[in-house]
Amino acid sequence: MKKAVNLIVAVSAVVMLSAPAYADETVRCKGGIVSVGDSAGEVLAKCGQPATTTQSSKKVVQKDQQSSPTRSITNIIVDNWIFNFGPNEFQYQLELQDGRVSRIQSLDYGY
Repeated sequence: MKKAVNLIVAVSAVVMLSAPAYADETVRCKGGIVSVGDSAGEVLAKCGQPATTTQSSKKVVQKDQQSSPTRSITNIIVDNWIFNFGPNEFQYQLELQDGRVSRIQSLDYGY
Protein backbone atom coordinates (compact mmCIF):
# COMPACT_ATOMS: atom_id res chain seq x y z
CA MET A 1 0.00 0.00 0.00
CA LYS A 2 2.80 2.39 0.90
CA LYS A 3 4.51 1.74 -2.47
CA ALA A 4 1.28 2.59 -4.31
CA VAL A 5 0.95 5.90 -2.45
CA ASN A 6 4.60 6.76 -3.18
CA LEU A 7 4.07 5.95 -6.85
CA ILE A 8 0.98 8.18 -7.03
CA VAL A 9 2.88 11.04 -5.35
CA ALA A 10 5.83 10.63 -7.74
CA VAL A 11 3.61 10.52 -10.84
CA SER A 12 1.65 13.56 -9.64
CA ALA A 13 4.86 15.51 -9.09
CA VAL A 14 6.11 14.69 -12.60
CA VAL A 15 2.80 15.77 -14.15
CA MET A 16 2.73 19.02 -12.18
CA LEU A 17 6.33 19.88 -13.04
CA SER A 18 5.90 19.14 -16.74
CA ALA A 19 2.55 20.94 -17.16
CA PRO A 20 3.98 24.46 -17.64
CA ALA A 21 6.04 23.25 -20.60
CA TYR A 22 2.85 22.34 -22.45
CA ALA A 23 0.50 25.00 -21.08
CA ASP A 24 1.20 27.70 -23.65
CA GLU A 25 1.29 25.91 -26.99
CA THR A 26 -1.93 27.54 -28.23
CA VAL A 27 -3.93 30.73 -27.90
CA ARG A 28 -7.61 31.13 -28.70
CA CYS A 29 -8.53 34.20 -30.75
CA LYS A 30 -11.88 35.31 -32.17
CA GLY A 31 -10.92 33.90 -35.56
CA GLY A 32 -9.62 30.53 -34.34
CA ILE A 33 -6.82 28.81 -32.45
CA VAL A 34 -3.20 29.77 -33.06
CA SER A 35 -0.55 27.11 -32.49
CA VAL A 36 3.23 26.86 -32.61
CA GLY A 37 4.18 26.50 -36.28
CA ASP A 38 1.44 28.78 -37.66
CA SER A 39 2.51 31.49 -40.09
CA ALA A 40 2.36 35.22 -39.38
CA GLY A 41 -0.47 35.53 -41.90
CA GLU A 42 -2.51 32.86 -40.11
CA VAL A 43 -1.99 34.66 -36.78
CA LEU A 44 -3.11 38.00 -38.23
CA ALA A 45 -6.18 36.39 -39.84
CA LYS A 46 -7.21 34.70 -36.57
CA CYS A 47 -6.22 37.35 -33.99
CA GLY A 48 -6.04 40.66 -35.83
CA GLN A 49 -3.26 43.16 -35.28
CA PRO A 50 -1.11 42.79 -32.14
CA ALA A 51 -1.16 45.53 -29.51
CA THR A 52 2.65 45.82 -29.62
CA THR A 53 5.40 44.46 -31.81
CA THR A 54 9.17 44.33 -31.56
CA GLN A 55 11.69 42.85 -33.97
CA SER A 56 15.26 41.67 -33.52
CA SER A 57 17.72 39.31 -35.11
CA LYS A 58 19.24 36.21 -33.58
CA LYS A 59 22.38 34.32 -34.57
CA VAL A 60 21.94 30.57 -34.94
CA VAL A 61 24.86 28.16 -35.29
CA GLN A 62 24.13 25.22 -37.56
CA LYS A 63 26.16 22.23 -38.63
CA ASP A 64 26.52 22.07 -42.40
CA GLN A 65 26.55 18.25 -42.56
CA GLN A 66 26.28 15.47 -40.01
CA SER A 67 29.76 14.08 -40.65
CA SER A 68 31.49 17.42 -41.16
CA PRO A 69 32.71 19.65 -38.31
CA THR A 70 31.94 22.73 -40.43
CA ARG A 71 29.40 25.09 -38.92
CA SER A 72 27.65 28.13 -40.28
CA ILE A 73 26.18 31.12 -38.52
CA THR A 74 22.80 32.30 -39.77
CA ASN A 75 20.85 35.38 -38.74
CA ILE A 76 17.13 34.88 -38.32
CA ILE A 77 14.45 37.52 -37.75
CA VAL A 78 12.61 37.24 -34.42
CA ASP A 79 9.30 39.09 -34.00
CA ASN A 80 7.61 39.42 -30.60
CA TRP A 81 3.91 40.20 -30.81
CA ILE A 82 1.75 40.91 -27.78
CA PHE A 83 -2.01 40.49 -28.07
CA ASN A 84 -4.22 42.26 -25.55
CA PHE A 85 -7.75 40.85 -25.34
CA GLY A 86 -9.01 43.21 -22.62
CA PRO A 87 -9.09 43.36 -18.81
CA ASN A 88 -10.95 40.06 -18.37
CA GLU A 89 -8.58 38.02 -20.54
CA PHE A 90 -4.89 37.19 -20.41
CA GLN A 91 -2.47 38.86 -22.80
CA TYR A 92 -0.34 36.58 -24.96
CA GLN A 93 3.17 37.05 -26.32
CA LEU A 94 3.93 35.22 -29.53
CA GLU A 95 7.51 34.80 -30.72
CA LEU A 96 7.84 34.32 -34.46
CA GLN A 97 11.08 33.15 -36.03
CA ASP A 98 11.34 33.67 -39.77
CA GLY A 99 7.59 34.29 -39.98
CA ARG A 100 6.40 31.24 -37.99
CA VAL A 101 5.20 31.02 -34.38
CA SER A 102 7.98 29.43 -32.32
CA ARG A 103 6.72 30.16 -28.80
CA ILE A 104 3.51 31.26 -27.09
CA GLN A 105 3.53 32.67 -23.57
CA SER A 106 0.59 33.86 -21.48
CA LEU A 107 1.08 37.11 -19.58
CA ASP A 108 -0.94 39.05 -17.00
CA TYR A 109 -4.48 40.24 -17.58
CA GLY A 110 -4.92 42.84 -20.31
CA TYR A 111 -6.05 46.43 -19.99
